Amino acid sequence: MNGTVLSNTGLLTTGRMVRAEARKLFTTKAVPVTLAIAIVLAVGSVIIDALVAGRPGAAPLGTDASTNQMLKFGAIPCVVMLILGILAAGSEFRHRTIVPVLFATPQRARVFAVKVIVIAALGAAFAALVFGLGLETIVLTLSAHGIHHLPDGVGRLYAGTVISSACFGMIGVALGALTRNTIGAIVAAIVWTLFVEQVILAAIVPGVEKW
Repeated sequence: MNGTVLSNTGLLTTGRMVRAEARKLFTTKAVPVTLAIAIVLAVGSVIIDALVAGRPGAAPLGTDASTNQMLKFGAIPCVVMLILGILAAGSEFRHRTIVPVLFATPQRARVFAVKVIVIAALGAAFAALVFGLGLETIVLTLSAHGIHHLPDGVGRLYAGTVISSACFGMIGVALGALTRNTIGAIVAAIVWTLFVEQVILAAIVPGVEKW
């Protein structure tokens, strides 16, 4: 009986922590502004790729190569969630708001587990929205030119983007909690993902770079 009561109390506490963490994220301007910018970048990249399709060095519009190029916006929500994950954890230490949080809930593991859960859920939902908007833009653009087919594997790419964004958000929380320095962690993460992985590893060990 006591075990059941303690379990229910723990679930209620965790539920309140999840709601508080979600409220904390969306009461700052950084999150909605960052998400809005990411959506603009994703849709804008599709439009730009469509405009340059068929020009020298670019595949014609409607080919699998051209459409796959348009679909590369999937990396945007991953990078955005990496940054937001770092901010969600690192900002707590930077602004010392972690102190009252740990006083209220002394279980540090639970505090950061809740952050991971909330950021992962946000990453999955955000990636689903961004990819859906980008994909709809691609479909409308192709339909306007009388093209009504997409390459194979778009569904797998959609699912992979959703899962990857959730994972990148969780990695961001870990980096923010470990470094406790939001600017340093963000710079290091972006340099690693956009330079080390995309340039150095791709050139030296391409078989490893994809992982």
